[in-house]
Amino acid sequence: MDAQPSPDEPREGPVTGDFAAAREAIAQAVRVAESALALLRAELRLARSSALLLVWLSFLLVFLGVGAWLATSAAIAVGVYLLSGNLFYGIGSVALANVVGVVAVLRAMRACWRDLALPRTRRAISRFGEARA
Repeated sequence: MDAQPSPDEPREGPVTGDFAAAREAIAQAVRVAESALALLRAELRLARSSALLLVWLSFLLVFLGVGAWLATSAAIAVGVYLLSGNLFYGIGSVALANVVGVVAVLRAMRACWRDLALPRTRRAISRFGEARA
């Protein structure tokens, strides 16, 4: 007597292979979607932290700008008044340090603006669109 397979046992054949391939394709698609979502979440966290840093750097830029303006004004007034350069060099160095600080803050702000554009997610989405075409 031949033993009949129970309905719970998988049958061998082309249909079973197709279902296994479809199941594997769906599992891979889910993994790709989870990876894309993880990338988006990571980039959104980076963008949020960059946005907060951008707010603080803008406050810093205001204070440094006011400081550079006051120091430059004082340097010009003292330079004109004394015509000697002693005090002028001292106050001028403070103004120069403030200008260097403004340049450093502007460079940091530019890096934050780049992060807010979500470049990695955009690249991943464009690659996903190219793969589908």
